[in-house]
Amino acid sequence: MGTARGLAFLHEELVPHIVHRDIKASNILLDRDFKPKIGDFGLAKLFPDDITHISTRIAGTTGYLAPEYAMGGQLTMKADVYSFGVLILEIISGKSSARTNWGGSNKFLLEWAWNLYEEGKLLELVDPDMVEFPEEEVIRYMKVAFFCTQAAASRRPMMSQVVDMLSKNMRLNEEQLTAPGLFQDSGASSQKKSSFESTSYQFSSNSSSITQLSPR
Repeated sequence: MGTARGLAFLHEELVPHIVHRDIKASNILLDRDFKPKIGDFGLAKLFPDDITHISTRIAGTTGYLAPEYAMGGQLTMKADVYSFGVLILEIISGKSSARTNWGGSNKFLLEWAWNLYEEGKLLELVDPDMVEFPEEEVIRYMKVAFFCTQAAASRRPMMSQVVDMLSKNMRLNEEQLTAPGLFQDSGASSQKKSSFESTSYQFSSNSSSITQLSPR
């Protein structure tokens, strides 16, 4: 919830708005009271009110990139919404989105989660170390994750809406859910064959090369 509220502030309250571009588990810090803080704004972009998207070089982390951004360099605030949806699934499952061996096959975490949703087996995604947990709440959060990761950016909610979906007992219209977007072009295929973990990479939208970023 703290991360969702933080993103809602960056996207909708702060002027100019900020798109983080690298929302992932390792960039969410916890203070001594376990309150989350969004960190590492090295890839962040200012987002003026009068534009709908920014065409930019692609930067971020494998497994968290929204498909329209990863394949076309079209950046909107909905790219952060997509990454946040993946983060929800990581928190619930205790698994990394960057790996591709989930579900007993070569699948990203999001892809495996959607398969379980279609089979009515969503609770199989929950971290096995969680012996007791509120099942209805966890299932609700996973469904919110699917709304956040819809293939079309226009179908994803704003972060203020995500906060409401997570915090209020409101009806989620599952009939509007479609399969989540996955980055699966030739670049993604080469990623799947590699053992990428949670390292940041920068992609060129004009070629299929991948350059690893070095820390400053």
